[in-house]
Amino acid sequence: MDYIFKYIFPFIFLSLYNKTCTLSKHLPKKRLIAESEKRTCTMSNWNGGYDVLESVVQQQPSEKIIVVLAFTLAISVMSATMFNIVLPEIMVEFHLSLSQVSWVTSAYLLIFAVGTVIYGKLADTYKLKNLLTFGLAVFALGSIIGLSAHHYWVVLLGRIFQAVGSAVIPATAAIIPVRYFPQESRGRALGIVMTGGAIGTALGPAIAALVVSLVHWRFLFFMPLLILLTVPYYRKYLTDAPQGKGKMDWLGCGLLAGSAALLLLAITNTSWIQALGCLILLVLFTVRIHSIPEPFIKPNLFKSKRYSLGLTIAFLATGIGYSLPFLSHSC
Repeated sequence: MDYIFKYIFPFIFLSLYNKTCTLSKHLPKKRLIAESEKRTCTMSNWNGGYDVLESVVQQQPSEKIIVVLAFTLAISVMSATMFNIVLPEIMVEFHLSLSQVSWVTSAYLLIFAVGTVIYGKLADTYKLKNLLTFGLAVFALGSIIGLSAHHYWVVLLGRIFQAVGSAVIPATAAIIPVRYFPQESRGRALGIVMTGGAIGTALGPAIAALVVSLVHWRFLFFMPLLILLTVPYYRKYLTDAPQGKGKMDWLGCGLLAGSAALLLLAITNTSWIQALGCLILLVLFTVRIHSIPEPFIKPNLFKSKRYSLGLTIAFLATGIGYSLPFLSHSC
């Protein structure tokens, strides 16, 4: 395609242009001037057309990468939701309580949420293709660990590694459309990516039910291994350079993750001491983000009513979705 745009089209145009010049020798002077101006205008327009064609060729990798990204996000979301329906089986197999088995999803989502922000910050310093290669490799490692799990702690370890790796996907899903698409087509690119996430949410429980009806629930860890097929595409088509050296607020990150972990532990163990520790860390985190120029989470975000409302709706929807297995009769 590039060859046609650069060589064939120019050859055809220049042939027509030379023919026009030959015919112009037999034209009156005034008409000759008009034809000359017309040719100049046509040449200018052709150059502009070539620029458009060139831009289309350059955007083709972006079109490919956005489809691959949508597939990657679908697999990532499926991995998060597939285990919901097998929590009762895991609970029975390892003789766990409801609060204990909930860590299969809670640990994943906690690390997934915090890791998404971390990868977003690291994208300012490191190349996206390197971050994705690292994240997807860790994601696959967690899947391999989970496939070989015969103890509950190994299942949790596999889910933790999966979360550490898969957190790179939503971070890059928000960055790639901004870096690789012009402003007028970013909405469409983001729509394609979010469609992949929605499809993953819808298909996750259905595919999990199908897999569990045929084989052991451990084979749910196999699905994310398909994501390794996307690594060569990211290595080939992501050509961006780091945007700059941003500062990472590791202390703020630790305070937020620690407060969330203590909250989950307080609920699991019914411990007021851990609940008090969660409150203390949350207060320290609030003080931290208001006292430094580049906090882990910018407090100005919460001043937007739309953002706060969207965050609340997402929190409630996710909570309802993940609580359904515990409300079913099989539990």
